[in-house]
Amino acid sequence: MPPFLAKARHLIPVSLLVAAALPFTTGTAGAGGFTACESPFVFDGSAANIVPIEYLATTADQKSADPDRRRQIQETAQHLAWLMKLDSWHQPTYGSLGVVSHMFLEGTCEPDVVLDRLIRGGASAPIRPGQVLVMLQGRIFTEGEDIFLQSRLRGFRRNAVPPGEAPTLSGYFEDEGLTATLGNGSAALTATLPLLDITFAPRAVTRSELQEIDSIFVEASIVRAEPSLSSRGSPLRFKPGQPHAFTVQIHGGEWLKVEDIFGGISGYIHANPEVSAFLHRKLPELDFLNGMLGYLRIRQARSGLGDYPPPPESAARQAEERLTRFIERDEDARAADARALAAALIGSLAADGEDWRGARARFAEAAAASPYRPVYRTLLGVADARLCCAAAPAPGFDDPARSFTDSLSLDPENLVALRNLDTFLASLARLAEINAVPAGIDASRLAQRREVVQKVLSNVKEPQNR
Repeated sequence: MPPFLAKARHLIPVSLLVAAALPFTTGTAGAGGFTACESPFVFDGSAANIVPIEYLATTADQKSADPDRRRQIQETAQHLAWLMKLDSWHQPTYGSLGVVSHMFLEGTCEPDVVLDRLIRGGASAPIRPGQVLVMLQGRIFTEGEDIFLQSRLRGFRRNAVPPGEAPTLSGYFEDEGLTATLGNGSAALTATLPLLDITFAPRAVTRSELQEIDSIFVEASIVRAEPSLSSRGSPLRFKPGQPHAFTVQIHGGEWLKVEDIFGGISGYIHANPEVSAFLHRKLPELDFLNGMLGYLRIRQARSGLGDYPPPPESAARQAEERLTRFIERDEDARAADARALAAALIGSLAADGEDWRGARARFAEAAAASPYRPVYRTLLGVADARLCCAAAPAPGFDDPARSFTDSLSLDPENLVALRNLDTFLASLARLAEINAVPAGIDASRLAQRREVVQKVLSNVKEPQNR
């Protein structure tokens, strides 16, 4: 392990993490840094880490493959990675947050290799069980005279599988989903969310916008002695072999007070909120990132895996606001899958708060946006079952069996949907015995229907470990 990271691992728990657990207000503190992508690291004492990886500049055709132009765009991509890092401190941090930009300082890196090294333990300690990681990567590519930016976002809670034992990277991710009980609590339905891994539609950017990113970077990369644009300062240098990890404290809304754990950086960086507004208008996925982060922190606290400080009480509201803003801003027809996942995350947060009507509305929205994904039909069925049959019927439900059947029509061997349908029909039979079947629920031929479901269940094999 490089000496600088050995020192970081020793110092971070003492000097950094007490401050990092504070709620998001003026004075909030956290952990920040940047490193070459060949030496990936995160703050192992933080409950959550955001890892923006420098976007890769590439070309879509031979005509636009000008080496000088590509180098210039790659430099802009590096500037963008830094600005995305600063933006994280203008959003809800949900407490105990580390943000480390991974730069192409010694060459380009495959994001999956970076993620694998973070899980196994690269230049830092391995991601700990229960710890949250959100990774943002992408590419800036030219096609003739047009320039596009495309992002991929991944988020997960680390499960307890030891490094090296899962056959794929997703095998280290905790499953995300929900559980709903029926009747007196003796029966339970479950549903899982898709992997929190989404590639967004390409965004067209103009040359003037790329130039604006470069000019914004010039100001945002200067460390000043005082929180004033007139104060003297020195520019940050992104060089191979010179990673930095520092404490971050929000000062007066527009300034970040930073102090390098290894020495060398100490002072104030201007992080203008108007720059964040510009980035979020151009890249709505930054709102998605923040909402996903909030969702994962809430799930982390509920799971009890690992000893992490809880998120603030406002976390669910803040996460919902960011995800809703993404849905409202990203109306591109190609973004339907992203909008569906955002709606499902909001629905899951609502279900966590026992707002099953709100959850149902969001799951219905997800199913409409992505009609060929069975998971959203299953989530909708679970919400309907909770509304109709957990206790006294609540208004606004549909027959859960219909959604479970719709899910099976898309994936006939979907064990989650099959088990939910079997459990629901069994619960419905008990209600039929006491003449308590809610209006609008089909209780005909229950024994025959359940017999068919159980026959199919007996012939479906458990899926292989991912």
